[in-house]
Amino acid sequence: MRGLTSRLPLLLLLVLPLDSAFPAEYQENEDIAAESAEESAAGLRNLSTDLSRPRRRLLRDALSERSPFWEDSELELNLRLYDFERENGEEVISEALAIGTELTFRSGQWKDVLSAVLSWHTSNGIDAPDDKPGSGILAPGQEDISVVSRAYLDAQVSDKTSLRLYRQDFNMPYINRNDNRMIPNTHEAYALHHEGGQFRYMLGHITKMKTKDSEDFVSMAEVAGAESGDSGTSVAFTGYKFDEHSGLGALAHHTSNLFASSYLEATLGRTLNKNWGTQLAAQLTNQWSVGNEKLGDFDTYAWGLRGRISYQGTILTAAYTDIGSAAIQRPYGGTPGFSSSMLYQFDRAREEGYRLGLSHNFARIGYPGIGLIVNYTEGRGAQSSDGMPLPDAEEINITLDFRPERGLLKGLWLRLRYADADRGSPEADRRDLRLILNYSLGAL
Repeated sequence: MRGLTSRLPLLLLLVLPLDSAFPAEYQENEDIAAESAEESAAGLRNLSTDLSRPRRRLLRDALSERSPFWEDSELELNLRLYDFERENGEEVISEALAIGTELTFRSGQWKDVLSAVLSWHTSNGIDAPDDKPGSGILAPGQEDISVVSRAYLDAQVSDKTSLRLYRQDFNMPYINRNDNRMIPNTHEAYALHHEGGQFRYMLGHITKMKTKDSEDFVSMAEVAGAESGDSGTSVAFTGYKFDEHSGLGALAHHTSNLFASSYLEATLGRTLNKNWGTQLAAQLTNQWSVGNEKLGDFDTYAWGLRGRISYQGTILTAAYTDIGSAAIQRPYGGTPGFSSSMLYQFDRAREEGYRLGLSHNFARIGYPGIGLIVNYTEGRGAQSSDGMPLPDAEEINITLDFRPERGLLKGLWLRLRYADADRGSPEADRRDLRLILNYSLGAL
């Protein structure tokens, strides 16, 4: 991993202890280590992602005598520095160091009904060799990115229900930010959101999407890989939380002439005593081609079981997943699969995934912002589209998080990630080393 090591002094020069970090990446194994099994996210989360409320209100103070639309407005600037290096079994094949920004404006409400959100994202290469593309933190060809990623009106229908119009982000299985590079996925959509309390739902239609390595919004059909078509995706989601750690959720989405999906998940978490906790979860995905079947004729499924047990900040995870006769389609965001890993998702046709994980949060010894996550995943029995056997795969992931909650470094989030995947040949093998620094300048 010579490239990242040689750039480490430059990275350290750019470290500044600012306010807070970008939202975590979607997949559960991407989160900072939880303190207990019950605190681990269930995969069915809040419908949309919202940045944490900043503590400084300079813009609000300057507009204190304006209407609530302006007086209650907020402007927040976030920074991310990302160093990425990927090898196959023989050489470095992708490499980039880049810095990115997210500038977000949130208005107050006009007549207690209408508000607006605007976000501008950038990603600018610092050291990105032309012959090592494909990192995902820059556009193809190692090009910089500048895009208005979010731009929506929010019309309040009731205390907990709102109609959100135009560019927005989601946090649902298969349709989400998948924020594991520089810039997240966002979607052009028109959706009714109901959040708060035990019951949540969302009904909407998504017309276009911007992937994380692009500044262009294109049709959902094009994102999915269809050669032509401007199909959008209709989506419905509902979830019910029995308590803080247990709940049910269901998702359905349909893209005309491509495919449809349904997803169910149930999670049960229990505290046994002050030291021990458990969490059990089950999931089921069904997918099938529809209409003109521009992605081919298929009908497949994925199901999985996962168990977790925690003791004083240490969590042991075991999971199993099984895939049907065709690979799972996941073009619109990160997958909720219990075997999903950094490099591979273990959702090829006929693939069985086996996963063991261990994480530890150091809160009990006074360092709640330090977390360690180690996962090992193995996939067996995968087949190609014509039924030929594919090599078995295995992957190990290691994530170290440093996110101080007090002192001079409060607000800094440093993340070091390593992944090593074996798929049977040097050309197919992959090794990643990722170093990510996140900061926020707070409200301006």
